[in-house]
Parts: sequence; structure tokens; C-alpha cells
Amino acid sequence: MTELGRGGMGAVYSATDEVLQREVAIKVLKDQQAGEEVSKRLRLEAQIAARLLHDNVVRIYDFGQAGGTSYLVMEKVDGTSYSRRWREITLGERLMILAGVAEALDYAHHQGVIHRDVKPGNVLLTSTDVPKLSDFGLSLLAENDEAAGIVRGTPNYMSPEQAKGQRLNYRTDLYSLGVMLYESVAGAVPFTGTPVIVMAQHANTPPPPLMARERGASPELEKLILALMAKRPEDRPAGGAAVAKILRVEARKLLGEAEPGGDDAAPPEEPVEPVVDLGALAELGEGRAVNPHATADAGAKRPARRQDAAPRVAAAEAADLAASPLVRTMLRTILAEPTSLTPEERYLSGYYLAYLLVGSRRRPFYARRKLERLNADRARLILALTYALTAQDSQAAVQEAAQLLDQKVEVRPALNPVVLAKFLSWRDSPNRRRMLRQMRKAIQEASSYAREHMTDDKGVLNVGLIPRSADDLRKIAPEREVGDDLVERWNRLADAWREHPELRETVLRYAGGAAYRDPSGAAMWPEVVYPLVEMARWQRGRRSRLSDAWHFLASRVLHLPDPGEKLHRILTRHLAPRVVEQIDRSAVQLERALARVEPDEEAAPEDQDSRAARFAQGAEASRIGAIAAEADAEVVGGDQVALVDVDPIRFLQGELHELWKEAAASMQQATGGPGARPAGHRHTPLGPYRLTVVPSMRGASAGQVVVQGMPSKQLELLTPSLRTSGSRSRPIVAAWPYTDNSLLLAYQDFKSVQRFILWDAPRARQSTYTDPAEVYRELEAQGMEIPEAMETALSKSFRPQGGRRR
Repeated sequence: MTELGRGGMGAVYSATDEVLQREVAIKVLKDQQAGEEVSKRLRLEAQIAARLLHDNVVRIYDFGQAGGTSYLVMEKVDGTSYSRRWREITLGERLMILAGVAEALDYAHHQGVIHRDVKPGNVLLTSTDVPKLSDFGLSLLAENDEAAGIVRGTPNYMSPEQAKGQRLNYRTDLYSLGVMLYESVAGAVPFTGTPVIVMAQHANTPPPPLMARERGASPELEKLILALMAKRPEDRPAGGAAVAKILRVEARKLLGEAEPGGDDAAPPEEPVEPVVDLGALAELGEGRAVNPHATADAGAKRPARRQDAAPRVAAAEAADLAASPLVRTMLRTILAEPTSLTPEERYLSGYYLAYLLVGSRRRPFYARRKLERLNADRARLILALTYALTAQDSQAAVQEAAQLLDQKVEVRPALNPVVLAKFLSWRDSPNRRRMLRQMRKAIQEASSYAREHMTDDKGVLNVGLIPRSADDLRKIAPEREVGDDLVERWNRLADAWREHPELRETVLRYAGGAAYRDPSGAAMWPEVVYPLVEMARWQRGRRSRLSDAWHFLASRVLHLPDPGEKLHRILTRHLAPRVVEQIDRSAVQLERALARVEPDEEAAPEDQDSRAARFAQGAEASRIGAIAAEADAEVVGGDQVALVDVDPIRFLQGELHELWKEAAASMQQATGGPGARPAGHRHTPLGPYRLTVVPSMRGASAGQVVVQGMPSKQLELLTPSLRTSGSRSRPIVAAWPYTDNSLLLAYQDFKSVQRFILWDAPRARQSTYTDPAEVYRELEAQGMEIPEAMETALSKSFRPQGGRRR
């Protein structure tokens, strides 16, 4: 082996894979002394990252440990790193490289993988300057030393949430990409100093002015950089695809290249999608769903497939492959914004989705058709609800969701763990559950099929076995540790799944229904494929004598292929014997778990279904019935703090002016000398509290409103001057009392800026805000109902809903 270089994590060597005859790079990692738990997590993350197949990602071939030393076998890149190269090339060329990095991140994020250490040294370049993002998963070593409790990382490129030790999501990578972009334009990183100082600046200090025009960059590029480096993750772009699009547009301007589709451009070979507008950054910053495919370069042609090669399928293509245009639209909307998944979430979601595909095969013949319909309805309902809750135009989305149900479109092959994770996220808080219930009701009213076939005896949209949390998924999946060995089997199966169409068709035919006819099955995640194969192997090994006789008759006399035997032959043909043996051992574990609970084969299909058709185990089986029987729409989160009234109590300029006059008169009479009696000073009831105006002597520009009645405290609001009536109908204050005596106030301050005060009565705590998004987060975190008119109550567009709390 030849040493290629050394870095903070260890040394890299060049070697040759003698089995596959390919050049590889082996990274030998330093002994981090991080403990067995961190080493275990490292192995797991490396295995998950090994499935990433993208032109701009360094492929991981293997990960192992020997003699206490960890090593990584990966693709060998025949160039240098961006950290050594970027000063030698033009700004336009830098932007092209970083556009490739953004696309690599977008792809990884849509697989639920976060890099966490994006920096120039981790971007390798080929001899033709094609970027390859490396070291996925290894950031765990740089980020966390559990023995010493030290945050290590790379401070110059560290996101604010990473510097604070907070939980990370995929947007931490976008911040680091923004720092790389800033450095590539400005010539230096935004913050310098000791690591502690740099981390504090990332967390609290805005980046120095970029002076983009002086450096040849446009205002649009500067806007993108600032959006990427926003302190709050939710203010950053929603994904790398739109970032890559903007970078390519800016790079072409600098390089003097013609825009795709110009007068000199050749006619496209296939329809292309429109170029994204730079105004999309505003939507991205608000976290709205944006179609990642609509941000692809208008002139970028998809590489033609070689006719002599088996089609390879990337795991992120389900939204493009689905047979139904409606399903493609829904998936693109739902999957536009990535989400992070833990290995356990991948496993649990995969088993549930596999159950929806194959569950009917566990029933007597006469019961299969009914259960097949139920499982298809469950999948459709999950997709329809998630889409309707994600789409910006909810009214149109409800009609599309109803269309999906009424047309009984097959969606099961197109679903993946991300879709299920996003569905479950709508049960994270009382307010989100309220929105979920409202959407369910709207879809039920819009869909005739839902009303006729998907409601229970209480008239609630409920097809049973719809999970409400990860705990429900645990009742379906066999209990097992999700370690690197299981993930490694996922990866081996994923490789075969991409390479061999006959394997895909055989497994999907085994699943039953029309799943094999939908092209989206080719992009099915291995977390779903593996349970399908495992269940097939398990069922093949436990057939009864009657079943054996039937299969013998069908194959020898009727010449009908046995799906289990065919799957066995294809697995042994396309998978290494070691992997097939591991799958069989896994199926034996499944048999042991499922043997504890054997549903009555003669029982009604709904009863079998309530126990999840042998996918339960042990004592868990008795609790599965709750998933099937309980209407998700009826679980309302009784701990939510409700509003006393959906409409706010509003105070107009004219009303507050009258209160000011009374207070001023009362104060003058109180100082009028001996014998003077103060006039009445009217208080306005505000729930359990009272609102009054203080005749402040602060000057003509400001008024003061106070809310009293809190123990040893009052809430003070500095408003526009109340000395005159001004615009009498102008709303100045809006208030929403809660059933626990909490109070939310929205008001215009003396600079006409809208502000908010939340009085949390149980905790006797006052919080002040200027950003409505922060109020939403706090109300959601505290389980308090969010007023629908919170942002519009002080505007002319406000319209009361009418009536008391419903």
C-alpha cells in the first residue's frame, strides 16, 4: 500500500481490491478512545453512509475494525481536495464545484443521512474538478468525545446549533456549505480566533459584510450566502437542490456561458422543467415545501442509460418513477424537504410498510381480498393525509387527496420510511394533532369512497392499524437490535436490487397485488425490501403438508411457478452465499418471535389484523388491537390548553383613548388639593385580569397599557400615543385568554412594530416576542392552542369567526 496523505482522523493509503480488481483508498482511523458505544455508532453510521450512490459522493465499500483500529475502504479519487485547489481557480469554477456539493448533500439528506462535518478538506476533486463529498459518518469522531465531554468538530465551519451542542438536523450541513461559499467569495472564513471564540461567533454574531460586488459576485449570490448562514435552522433553504440551481446560474454568468435553452442551444431531447426563480429563497427560508425536481437545471439532460446494461435505480427516484402522476406530485411535495432518520426509525418504518405490502398473504384465501383492500387503503390514507398537511394550497390538496382515495390508486410500492416519519410528525404536539384531525375530516367529506368504505361504526375515518407513534410500530416489527450487521445486509440487498430487475419483479410479485407493475417499486428502500425477503424465506420454511402438496401439483402438473422457489433461486444467484445465510438466520429469529403468537386461522380478518398477522410477539400482541381499533382522529391530546374563545378581545385606538382620558382626569383630581376626590378609573375585564391605560408622562410619542391581576406582577405595553383618538378604528391590542388563565397579547408598540407577550399562568412566567414564528413554537412546546388569527388580529383584514370556543 502507498500512503496518500494524513489528516486529523488518520492516514489514507492506496490499495487494490484483488477480488473486484479496482483501485481503492483505505482510511485507517486514529484511536479516538471514545468508548465502545461511540465506536458502535460509528460503525452503524458508516454502514448507512455506504448506501449513498451519487456522482458527487465518495462511495464507501467496506468498514471494519481489527486490533482496536478502525478502517474504511472507499472509492479512490484521482485528484486533490477543494481546500488545496480553490485558490487556484476562478470564482465561477468554485461555484460549479460547490453546486455539486449541494447536490450531494441534497441526495444524502433525502436518504436521511447528515454529514455534520462539511468543509473544504472533505470535498475531494477528480482530475477534471468533479467534486466528491467524503467522510460521511466519520464526523461522529470529530464531533463527540464522550470520555472527555469535548466538542471537537471543525469550528470554522460549524453551525450555531452544533456549537451549542444541540440536536442537529440536515440544515446544519447547509450552514457549513454557506461558510464554504462565503470563504470562496470573500477569500477567508467569516470568523477567526481560538476555537471557543469562533464557535461563539457562529452561534451569536452575524457574518461580516461580504462586499460581494467588489469580489465579482452578484447580490443574488450574497443573498444565498446569508440565507445559508442564518442562525436559526428553519430560516435556511429547505434543501440543497435549489441551492445548486442558483449556484449554477451564478457560475454560468461568471464563466460567460450561455444559459441552457438560449437561442444557440440545441433543442432538448426530452421535456425539461422550468428554472427556479431566485425569489424561491424567501419560500425556502420559511421552510415551505419546494419541489426539488423543479429546481433542476432547465438544460441539464439526464444521462442516457446504456442499452447493454441493467438499469440502475437510485433510492431517491420514487417520486419520478411512480406510475400515477398524482402520486408523483404528492411524493415530490412531501419529500421536497428532507428529514433525518435514526437506524431504528428506518427499521420500524420498513417493517410496517412491508406489512402493508405482504400482510394479506398471511390470511386464508377467502380473507385475502378484504385485507388487501384494507392495507391498500391504509397506505393511501397515510399518503393523502401527509400530502394535504404539507401542501401550501390545502383546499386543492384535500380535493387531490380525495381523488387518490376515490380512484383507489396503488401507492404502497412508492412509500418509504421518510413518508411515514413525516406522517407521524403530525402527532408530535396537540396543535399538530388538531390540524391532522381537521384534515382527516375534510378529506372524509370530500371523498365518497372514504365515507362508504373507510369509516368505523362511529362515522370516523378509521381503517385501523394506522400508527400514532414509534411505539405502535414496535408492536408490529420483531424486536431486534439495529446494528451495523443488519445495515450491512440492507446494503448488500440494495446493491442487488438496483442491479437486477428480475430480483425486483420476483420480490414484488411475491408481495402480491399489482405492486410489481408500478415502476416506483424499483426505487423501494432496502429497509422495506429486506422484511419482504425475510418474510418470504420464513413462509417458505414453514409451509404445511397441504401447502407442499399444492405447490407440487401446481409446479409439476399445472406448470405454475412457485414464487418461493423462484425467489430462492434468484437470491442465491445475485447475493453472496454469506448474505443469503444471514437472511435465513434472520428468518429463523423471526420464526421464534412469531411462534409465540399464532392467530386463529378461522378468526375474522379484522381480528387477525388487530394482532398484526403474526408480526407481533409475546405480550405485545395484546396491545396491537388498540392500533387497529382506535380511531386516530379521536385521539385529541386532552392535555392541550384550549382558548376561552377563538376570537380575540380587541382594543381600538378610540377605546384606549377614552380610557386614557379617564385615567388622566382621575390623576388630576387626585392631585387637586385637600378635599379633592378622584374620579372613577375604569378597568376593562380581560379574562381573570384587567386592562387599563396609564396616563404616562413619557411624552407625546408613546402610550402605556398595563394588564393587572397577576400575583406581584403586571404586564406593561408601550403603545402609540393615546393622548389623541387618532384613527379611532385602528386596532392596538388583541388578547386571547386560555382556560388555564394564561394570556396571549398582540400589540402595536410606539414604533408601530407588532409585538407579542405570553403570560404562562401555571409557571408565572412572562415571555416577549417580535417574531410570530417564535410564538408559534412556544405555544406548540407548551401544548397551548394556537389562535388562527394571531398575526391578522391587528390588521384590516381581520374577520372574526364568531361564537365562543367550539
